[in-house]
Amino acid sequence: MTTSTPNKEQVLEEAAYWFACLQSEDVSAQEKQAWQTWHNQSPLHQAVWQQVERVDRQYQNLPKQHSYHVLHQTGRSRRQFLLGMMGLAVAAPIVWQQRQDIQATWLSGETETTQVGEVRQISLKDGTQLWLNTDSLVTIDQQVHLQQFHLLRGELFVESASGAIPIQLATGFGQVSAIGANFSVRLNEDHTYLAVHQGSVTVTADSGSHTKVQAKQSVLFNRTNLSPIQGHSANDEAWRRGYLVADNMRLDEFIELLNRYHPNGWLKCSASASHYRLVGHYSLADTEKVLDAVAFSLPVTVRKITPWFTVLEDNKNISHS
Repeated sequence: MTTSTPNKEQVLEEAAYWFACLQSEDVSAQEKQAWQTWHNQSPLHQAVWQQVERVDRQYQNLPKQHSYHVLHQTGRSRRQFLLGMMGLAVAAPIVWQQRQDIQATWLSGETETTQVGEVRQISLKDGTQLWLNTDSLVTIDQQVHLQQFHLLRGELFVESASGAIPIQLATGFGQVSAIGANFSVRLNEDHTYLAVHQGSVTVTADSGSHTKVQAKQSVLFNRTNLSPIQGHSANDEAWRRGYLVADNMRLDEFIELLNRYHPNGWLKCSASASHYRLVGHYSLADTEKVLDAVAFSLPVTVRKITPWFTVLEDNKNISHS
């Protein structure tokens, strides 16, 4: 029997959990012992935890107003804060959080942003409608014969008007070109996702590889590769109507999506509850109510470890003694 070796990102996720758990005022002796067991399991666990402690000390040494800013920013960029805090992004979390906003000032056009949980509709000069999803940042340069977008964070949906001006949209991994199409683009940590809802869109990766994506198709691309996908998810556009759709969706996948809209910290689904499945349409207006609805329909408990860290756990694995 073979066992897979956890990669560093997985260990960072685990370290994030234990960091939040140990910060709780009501952390139990059993939880402390469980953390110690995890810490002693491998040199990688110990090395990652040293990163956590080192950067946490840097945070503690920040001026009071800067440390408040870091915690405030955590509410709208939780995963970025945690990864940055543990050394994946940059040395100081506060720099990581501001990097994309600073980059936007270097680009031409107007800057448009949304906070966590906010969805905005923007009307462009040619009548095209643009929606920005939660925690998104884009620059828009509306020229006479071309509209140039640069997506720096998050997700957008474009609904082109009749006779719309051509669009060129740059991401960190390549360029999207469209004329009169309806499409959505989401920027992830290591790739860009494009879904075409009407018309056709051309995608060109930074390497020069390109493909045309037709309606009801989607593609994942990074700087070197293009990976076409047949069809796309209802959630590629449901968010602009304020809903998250679960069609027999695993709970861990659902919580990962919901986490993007949750303004009160970081959501996590425990491994023991990850296999449960959900069906339904859930309003994104209040993520706390969504968590309550999930706990009502599934045998799970919503446990708030700290004010900014919430875990969904299987009821069967919770001791009531």
